[in-house]
Parts: sequence; C-alpha cells; structure tokens
Amino acid sequence: MIKLITVDELRQGMFIHKLEVWWLKDKRIRNQMLITDKRQIAMIRNEGIQQLWIDLDKSVQAPAVPEPKKAIPATPFFRELDQAQSIFNQGKPKVLAMFNEARMGQGLDLGFTLDIVDEIAGSITREPTALLSVARLKNHDDYTYLHSMAVCGLMISLGKKMGLDEHQLRRVGMGGLLHDVGKAAVPLEILNKPGKLSEEEFSIMRQHPIVGAQILMEAEAGEDLLDIALHHHEKFDGSGYPHGLKGEEITLFSRMAAVCDVYDAVTSDRPYRKGWTPAEAMHNMLSWRGHFDNNLLHAFVRTIGIYPVGSLVRLASGRVALVVQGGEKSLLKPKVHVFWSLHSQREVKPQALDLGDSFCTDTITGAEDTTLWQNIDMNRIWALETA
Repeated sequence: MIKLITVDELRQGMFIHKLEVWWLKDKRIRNQMLITDKRQIAMIRNEGIQQLWIDLDKSVQAPAVPEPKKAIPATPFFRELDQAQSIFNQGKPKVLAMFNEARMGQGLDLGFTLDIVDEIAGSITREPTALLSVARLKNHDDYTYLHSMAVCGLMISLGKKMGLDEHQLRRVGMGGLLHDVGKAAVPLEILNKPGKLSEEEFSIMRQHPIVGAQILMEAEAGEDLLDIALHHHEKFDGSGYPHGLKGEEITLFSRMAAVCDVYDAVTSDRPYRKGWTPAEAMHNMLSWRGHFDNNLLHAFVRTIGIYPVGSLVRLASGRVALVVQGGEKSLLKPKVHVFWSLHSQREVKPQALDLGDSFCTDTITGAEDTTLWQNIDMNRIWALETA
C-alpha cells in the first residue's frame, strides 16, 4: 500500500517509494530507499522536501501515531540561567558596597567575597555556560560591578580547564572579583563617561591597578590577589602597564586575568559601542600578536567555545539555530537545534543537527543577535518541542 505523508511523519524503518522532487543534490538519498538512520531524514528535510510517498508493505514499521504533548520541563541550561541571574542580583549590592567602602577610604572586609566566589563556582560546576551567558547582559550603570563578577566566573572556568586545584580556583575567583577595586578611586565622571576617554582621563584611569594593589595590601588580601589587581593590564610582549612586564615575568594568575578581563569587556554592550559576539571576540583576540599568553588564550577559547552553549547562529542553509552543545571535534561545529527558516521567515519544527557529523553538509555562517529573538521560547527549542 502506497501512502502520502509529510516529512515530519517520516520515521526510521519506512520505505520511500517516491520523493516528490527531481532536483536532489545529495546522492545519498533517492527513491526506493529504506530509512535506516535519522540522519537520512535530516538530509531529506534539508533538501526542502515537504511530502513524500512511502510503501507500507516494504516498510519495517508503519507511521507512528504522534504522542500527546507533555509539559516542557526546564532544561538544565535554562534552570541554571535563572539561578545565575539570582547570583548576580544578590551579589551586585555586595560588590557595590565594596567599591563604595574603598571610595570612602574605609578598610575592606573581604569575607563576603568567599560566598560570592563559591556561588559562582557552584553555578559553573552545574552548567558551565549559563552564568557566562548572563554575565554578558549588563547595563551601563552596572558595568563596573557586574564586570567584576563576570571576570570571577571566567577565571574559575579557565582555571578548571587548566586543572587548577580547589584552593587555586577559589583564589583566581577572588582575584577576578577584586581585580578592578582600584577603580573606586577613579572619579565617577571618568568611570561612567559614555564615550572615549581623553588622554588625560585615560592617564588617570591607568592608575587603578596601583591603587587597587594598595587597597588590597591594606586589607591583607594576599600576594596573589595583589598581583592580579596590579598586573592584569600587562601584555605578554611587554607593552602593557603599569610596569611593562614581559612573558613569564607576569604571573600565571595575572596572565589569566588579562585574557578574562579583555574578553568580558569586549563582549559587553557599552553606551558608545555594541559588544562583540563571542565569535568576533575570539577572532580579534587571537589576532592581537603579543597581547596575551598564546597557550592561555587557546585554553580560554576551548573553555568558552567559539559559539557558546545558549547562543544563536545562522546556518548556510538559511536557517537559525540554538547551540545546545559544543562540538566534539571542532569548535566551529557544535550541536544545534534548528528552529527558524530565513527563507520563509517563519518558525519551523525544532530539529537536532550535529554540525560535526560526516552526514551533515550545513555550516555556520555567523552568530545571531540573541536580543532579536526574545519572543521565541528557547526552552521549548532546547527540548525540541513544537509550539
């Protein structure tokens, strides 16, 4: 018996009698073919085929009856997004208070930093990319304070990739949280200026590492934390400040901080420019010869990924997809869930696609601006549920 079905009804075990097209580009799919692999279905869908004829007598199984829809449970990534937002909301007033205390010349009580660092480390352990996704969303007024928390998270993530022990992870996390405390001495009109700093203003801003180290010295923060505050603007080729240190004259923790500090700065929106996507940031940072320790920078790229989980990408096939898992063999080929057709300008049934699979011919052409897709329920896309 020959039956006409839609491509969404196609399942493994069905025998294709006839495809309703003649323009097939992929020679691996054809008429008179048994579907034995889900990837064959993906290729048929990628060809734009909407309907096809199947032979029930030659099929191993008949078309499945669609199951009733179930409530979509929050996926681990999106559950952790909420938790990460809560960590930032609760930590911000504490970091703000620390900067205010430093601004007024009061001694710092660093005990509160341990709680924040442990909360951030816990979030990264549960779902590494959720907190870092939240960290990119800062408004102008919150930038200085949330930047400190973001660098804390980035330092811990990079430290985990490098195999640091628990004590070291806590110290690099604290270092990230405190690295910019010297900005408390920078006049607010310079710190919050919505445009490019003048040469004189930048000269004042460049003093914050020295001031930060002095503040932490008075708080008896420890030599490693002082060093991060003092040297996170040094460059590997010796062109940084305040001391022009070169290569391994810069401590490991400060070299880590240099990478994490710049990455969060360039991927954050500012009043005078829009932040780069992670892909743009990685591309540009890799091109800055002499700026970073190359070994650390490449470890950082592997930590964050070119296309981090939770980001959106545009595919060569004219579709938009949500990145759900990093690529196993290539950072440029993550696992994604496709949900939008740019050709028809409409949502399509969510489809899982492993861009690193040998059967997959689709590729990423660029990153999408997540803010343009806020009306789409990404938790549903993640769970591969239709509207």
